[in-house]
Amino acid sequence: MSQLAIPRRVGAAFVLTTALLAAPVRAEEQEPIDSEAGIEVAAGLATLVYAPAKALYALTGGLAAGMAYIASAGNQDVTEPILTPSLRGDYIVRPEHLRGEKTLEFFGRAPVEPEEAPAVASGDGLDGATANAAGPRDPSEPAPPDESTAAE
Repeated sequence: MSQLAIPRRVGAAFVLTTALLAAPVRAEEQEPIDSEAGIEVAAGLATLVYAPAKALYALTGGLAAGMAYIASAGNQDVTEPILTPSLRGDYIVRPEHLRGEKTLEFFGRAPVEPEEAPAVASGDGLDGATANAAGPRDPSEPAPPDESTAAE
């Protein structure tokens, strides 16, 4: 190697290092392309272990509920606490579970029933509920004074 080649290499390395350090870093702004694919692969691999365990638990719970049904002479109230946690819940692991966006439920819960809306009174007195707490007004009686005219 000539003595002139060494300074050129050092100079080229210096220029390259300066250019790389001066370039704006955008790694934090962009999500890696393989990130989503990696999470999906991990969810698939986790499902290979989780799904057979959940299926075995569901099968065992179904058999136990069947025996409880027979032993209780057909009482479904006995089987519901056995069937609900064993048959409901998640059977596969999703990427949302691994990200912590959703909980993975091995033991299922009973579905939440929506609350019934309160009955709305029509005010005509025919539906059993009236808008007036005193009850329906007798048409032969004079109408009560209007609040807007009473203030005058």
